[in-house]
Amino acid sequence: MSSSVQKLSKEIGIKEDELVAVGVRAYIKSELGKIEAQLHSLYHKYGIKSIKDMERAIEKGTVVESDVFEDLTKIDYLEAEKTKLKKLIRTGI
Repeated sequence: MSSSVQKLSKEIGIKEDELVAVGVRAYIKSELGKIEAQLHSLYHKYGIKSIKDMERAIEKGTVVESDVFEDLTKIDYLEAEKTKLKKLIRTGI
C-alpha cells in the first residue's frame, strides 16, 4: 500500500484494506451520481424518463432520430455505465 494509505489508516484507526475498499465504493458512488445527473439532464431536455421513452418518441415521429442521434448514443452509453457501476456496488466492490 502507499504510504499515504498507511498513514491515514493509522490516523483514523481503520485497516488499510478496509480503507481502500471504502474509498473505492465512495468513488464508484460518486461516478454513479455524475452519470445519473447527466442522464437527468438529457431526459429533461427531451421530456422523457428513459431511453425507451426516447425510442417511442422516435417511432411516433415526435422527434427525428437524426436530430437526437448524438444524445441517444450518449444516453445509451451512460445507461450501460450506470448498470455496470450499480452491479459493482451490489457485488460488494
